[in-house]
Amino acid sequence: MRKIFLACVAVMVATVTMADERSEAMLRRVAEYVKALGAYEAEFAVSAGEYSTTGRYVVDGDAYHIVVDRAEVYSDGRVRYEVDHERQEINVDEMDLKSRNIMDNPTRCFDFVGAEYRSEWVSEDGRVVTLHLRSADETVEGDIYLTVGQASGQPEKIVYVLYDDRIEVDVKKIESRKGGVKSFREADFRGYDIVDFR
Repeated sequence: MRKIFLACVAVMVATVTMADERSEAMLRRVAEYVKALGAYEAEFAVSAGEYSTTGRYVVDGDAYHIVVDRAEVYSDGRVRYEVDHERQEINVDEMDLKSRNIMDNPTRCFDFVGAEYRSEWVSEDGRVVTLHLRSADETVEGDIYLTVGQASGQPEKIVYVLYDDRIEVDVKKIESRKGGVKSFREADFRGYDIVDFR
């Protein structure tokens, strides 16, 4: 009985290791796909509960510009400017280069290679693969589910789950782009209140 139990454990460990190796290889493919784009733009649809909208972003190195509804976010790679056109308010803060959230830092939103995240191969249908990611830091809560093209590594969907909250982002288009990222210029927002958190 003990031999059968140990054999079952060995098979389970081998299966988990193989799944982890497959998911790590897929994460490398995704990172290589996005890196090969260079500067790029993406269009997406986001939903959270009953809320849904569309948006787009442009990334060039550590700089980015996001447009969603009546809001924009600019970053030069160091400082983040969140513009709320409805409230005519601008929040200024330091950019969090460690964030992998597409709405906070799209420059790193598909880069999960390395020791910071544990990955697991969840499902595949021949065309796409879904991976489950959790931070290796036990104090960081929440789960990320990344769906990508199996052959190409092209990101297709990313889901963030924290307790009962679930945010789904469908990537409608992602392609290389020539030209730079639109920069924040305070003169473009005369009359807006600026709140600086730095």
